[in-house]
Order: sequence, then C-alpha cells, then structure tokens
Amino acid sequence: MSQPIAIYCDGGVIASNPSSIGGTYAVRYIYADGRMEGAGYVLSAKENGGPVTNNQTEMMAVLAGLQFVPNDWAGTIYSDSAVTVGRIFLGWKWNNIPQFIHRIFQLQRQRLENWEKIKHVQLDGHPTKAQLVSGIGKRGNPVSEHNVWCDEACRQAGELYLRAQMVNFSTLVPS
Repeated sequence: MSQPIAIYCDGGVIASNPSSIGGTYAVRYIYADGRMEGAGYVLSAKENGGPVTNNQTEMMAVLAGLQFVPNDWAGTIYSDSAVTVGRIFLGWKWNNIPQFIHRIFQLQRQRLENWEKIKHVQLDGHPTKAQLVSGIGKRGNPVSEHNVWCDEACRQAGELYLRAQMVNFSTLVPS
C-alpha cells in the first residue's frame, strides 16, 4: 500500500480555551493517487490530566498523524499552528504540554528514520472562500481545503463527544 505524501493536522478546544471538557484534533492523509483518509478525535480533560488547551490539541494532531506512517516516511506536515510547528520542527520550548504528549513526540522522533527529511508547512487557518480560491490566507501563508476539512472534523468530533456526555453544545458556544 502506498504511503501518504502529506498529512494535514488541526486541533481545537471544546467551548473555551483552556477547556475543562476537552479538545478535538483531526488528521487527514493525502496520497499521490488522490486518495484521502482522515478522522477527528477527542482529548478529554480527564485523559489530559486537567484542562485542555488549543496548543495541546494542535500538538496531538501532528503526533497522531505521524503515528500511522511507516518508519521511513518523509512527506509533508501541514498545520495552522505556528507554536506546534515551532515546537516539533524548530526547537521551540514546550511550555504547558503534558508529559504524556512529550513521550509520544519522543517515540515518534526516535521511530521515524527520515525525521530530518520531513517537511513542514505553516498554513493560515480558517480561510474565507476567496482565500481558498487564491490559495493565500490573511497572514500570507498558504491555505487549504484539507485544513478546512480538519476544522470540520474537529467540530464534529466535539459535537459527538458532547452528545455522548449529554451536554447541550449550543449553551457552551456564544451565538
């Protein structure tokens, strides 16, 4: 089976940042033959050991994406989180990131043989339709329909989680 050539990643929180409920993250794999696979996930505050921040879920999205690629993978990671790209690829400090996320990163960093060949692209998040057409966001970075897909997968994962918890989502988000 072919390897993905790109991984789009995004994360968010449920209701507020930080969230005492949890956060969501999504991953979308893009293959050279045009195939796409992806899913949205939830990181609950209980799993996190306390409130969940947007930066934590953005980090989880990238790490989840890397978890299922082969050891010799060397494609491109796309994220709209400058903090996550900086921490994972540029050596920025890892403030307010739980130890279990550090461990996941260390395992992936050790496992992936071509770490130095993995490319990363900083996206602008939440593009308008016009920005999607032009391919450039408000800060001058690229935008992508795949990142928009990840946003929607995060939203859906959060709604499903809240329904399972029997929480009325509309009371948590200002209209």
